Amino acid sequence: MSAAVALETLTIYEDRNIVGHVKQVSPALQNGLRRFAEHPLVGEVRGIGLVGAVELVRDKETKRAFDPKSGVGARCQNFAYEHGLIIRALGDSLAFCPPLVISEDETHELLDCFEKALNDTWGWVQAEAPA
Repeated sequence: MSAAVALETLTIYEDRNIVGHVKQVSPALQNGLRRFAEHPLVGEVRGIGLVGAVELVRDKETKRAFDPKSGVGARCQNFAYEHGLIIRALGDSLAFCPPLVISEDETHELLDCFEKALNDTWGWVQAEAPA
């Protein structure tokens, strides 16, 4: 049964040209995420295709991490949710893995929501000064 489901999934991917679509839209996500590399909270941006991550750091120059107890990644995740974006905090790295059928316009909307969350997090960090 599971093999039949897997084969049908591959047929759907081929019929709908999912791989071609991902190749077409993924530069919008990757280039958009990389623009956050200049943000004062961002230590690293990484990704490929429609998978990416933004790592938050206490000190951009030294890449010094926040104390894990400060919950900066979780706070950013919550701010993102408030702006309509579901991302996953893995410590202080925020993981992005949108649906394979996301449009370029939706990708820009995702990035705009994350920018708001990142700026909210920066404001919180400055006000609360977590270690």
